[in-house]
Amino acid sequence: MTDLWQLRVQLLLSIQRALLGEVTPNIRVVTAQIDSSTITLRWLIDGEISENLRCDLSLVGTEVVADFAKHKIVEEFIRCDASHAMEEYFLDHVAYRRKE
Repeated sequence: MTDLWQLRVQLLLSIQRALLGEVTPNIRVVTAQIDSSTITLRWLIDGEISENLRCDLSLVGTEVVADFAKHKIVEEFIRCDASHAMEEYFLDHVAYRRKE
């Protein structure tokens, strides 16, 4: 098993654990990527992105980065309503995708 594959599995499991109890109906997709120093989480949200939602989802990011001692977290919140295609916004890994 390669280190990169292991890191990917660890990242996806970490995100999915952190999402437990935090998924709201307006979250369309959570995608991620990781390199040697940074984890990027990209949230695609259906509708307006309130400051409260950003704060709540940032807690997920905090839980994820806590699992990776040498990494920093970058979070991107993108409004992508259900009428729009979302695949162009995907990062390397899809951790959550709602049924549409």
